[in-house]
Amino acid sequence: MSESKQFSLSEVQKHNKKSDLWLIIHHNVYDVTKYLEDHPGGADSLLEVGGMNSTVAFEDVGHSADARETMESFLIGRLEGAPDEEDEDRGLPMPKPDLKAKSEDQDFNSEAPLMTAGRAGLKVFSIGSALFLGYEIYSRSPKIGWLHAQHGGFWKGVLISSIATLSIAAGAGLYLEKALSGSFKNPYSYPSHYKPSIQIAKPITKVKGYLQPDNYQKLPLVKKEKLSSNTHRLIFKLPKDDMIIGLPIGQHISIRTEIDGKAVSRSYTPVSNNSDPGELRLVIKIYPDGLLTGRYLQHLKVGDEIEVRGPKGAMRYRKGMVKKMGMIAGGTGITPMYQLIRAICEDPTDETSVTLLYGNNSEEDILLREQLDNFAKKYPENLKVHYVLSKPSKNWKLAKGYVTKEMVKECFPEPSDDSKVLLCGPPGLVDSMKTSLVELGWQKPRAVSKLPDQVFSF
Repeated sequence: MSESKQFSLSEVQKHNKKSDLWLIIHHNVYDVTKYLEDHPGGADSLLEVGGMNSTVAFEDVGHSADARETMESFLIGRLEGAPDEEDEDRGLPMPKPDLKAKSEDQDFNSEAPLMTAGRAGLKVFSIGSALFLGYEIYSRSPKIGWLHAQHGGFWKGVLISSIATLSIAAGAGLYLEKALSGSFKNPYSYPSHYKPSIQIAKPITKVKGYLQPDNYQKLPLVKKEKLSSNTHRLIFKLPKDDMIIGLPIGQHISIRTEIDGKAVSRSYTPVSNNSDPGELRLVIKIYPDGLLTGRYLQHLKVGDEIEVRGPKGAMRYRKGMVKKMGMIAGGTGITPMYQLIRAICEDPTDETSVTLLYGNNSEEDILLREQLDNFAKKYPENLKVHYVLSKPSKNWKLAKGYVTKEMVKECFPEPSDDSKVLLCGPPGLVDSMKTSLVELGWQKPRAVSKLPDQVFSF
């Protein structure tokens, strides 16, 4: 490996085959031929950008920090004519969203014409009544009593008292209106509808999440359970009992260790979430030839520590994202699906309907079956589960073989703006399902999925 070696673009473009694959990332040239089988996103996502500038795809993955560490061992040089690394502009800064709520000024001093006319009438009536009463009082005085009429005294008294009462009421109304004008607004000046403020309520306490996206931290293993011959549940202790993981629904973590003198990292989706304070739980399947599972995680003992960081990933589930969701999982690909299923079922206000097609070799390979069955039984409106086994026992009475296009058509919702399909599993399953989904009318998925995609692959 030589970082100073220069390669022309035409030279890099020749290396675009599975047996000879180069990539350009930030003007660096990488030979990733030996990484194809180990790539978490599958070989096809690398082949799609082979021999090309794959910087955008690399950064869009959402866990590029780990990728950089892994890619260091595959660096073979720089693109010819590229700027020096110290001077290289790594990309345009993303504009920071303005989260500050903007308010529209409203003129609450403006008055409706009817209110203005009413106030003017009260003033005229009050002044007129005061003049009339003043005249009557003055005319009844002894000095000018001769002006007082000699007949009709009773009805005149009724008229005078009525005018006096109305005059006092009008004056009091004007006084109160003026006195309270600073505290109460004109009812005609209010808008017919107010938008709610951005922050409805502030939390009483704020618990900081444990995970850090840029820094690995150590967690001790406190419990290890063997669920089957090749599956374990690992429980790690957070520093405080009330501390949460800090993992958005749909995202995952990275675990790192050193094997044969090289740093190795892999992504895993916890089965615990922010509702489980004080711990992080993983369900893992042991692969004998797996670098992290077979040579590291399998041999962990209580008290051993792992290095973990996150959150990572492009998926961030939120309630109401879609009305209907189809999930296709194979093997350990169930863990991100389970994270979403749990969040949907445990939220009484989430009406999302999920249909899961879950493929495995045998019954023993079905991860989290008890939890999935419990959710499906307790929340039938939220979850329907279909198990498919390729190597079933004689007693297996459910679907046999592999997840097929026909199963998807029969079980899944129709493609629409309110429906979505999630994929996670072995590359063969994911690739075949992508093809089948397109044939059924779903949008063609891209190599690196983004949150708005109709077909999203973890």
